Amino acid sequence: MAQRRFSLPLVLGLLAAPLTLSTPVALAAPAQEAKVNRSMSKALPDEPDGWEMGEIRPARGALPMYSVATAEAVYKKGKVEVTVGAARSPTLYKAVMGSVKNTATLPPDSKVEVIADHYAIVARFPNSTPPLYTMQLLAGTDGIVMLTTRNGTYEHLVELAKQVDFDHFPLR
Repeated sequence: MAQRRFSLPLVLGLLAAPLTLSTPVALAAPAQEAKVNRSMSKALPDEPDGWEMGEIRPARGALPMYSVATAEAVYKKGKVEVTVGAARSPTLYKAVMGSVKNTATLPPDSKVEVIADHYAIVARFPNSTPPLYTMQLLAGTDGIVMLTTRNGTYEHLVELAKQVDFDHFPLR
């Protein structure tokens, strides 16, 4: 059986993503210096039908580990919560693109899909408590959109991913 090699930045990003839904994580910059990136906040979905959008804030979890140009918001639909984050990060972009090109680097229960005309890595962590779904979409030449949920479904992530304004991740 062939041994799988995992992309360290991708694995760290996927593992850190759950933290955005449960506990605050220290940002790359001190809290008083952290600011929402305006361009990234415009990429976040406007309040889609049936969803209530929370306050836009600097991203937490994995995204600020790789970029200071971040924004995220929590979207609620009934009891379901999905965190959508956007960042411009050449480092994380390259890591995710590497895993798109070489799926042997993906963690178990992960796959590459095309969602909203963008490559996405979709990961399930069914054994975490509660279960976790994540989606990382490539955007432009250095953008990442990350969606996570602990009480929603894959379909909830896809629904919100289709509402992202990818025009804020220009091709260079």
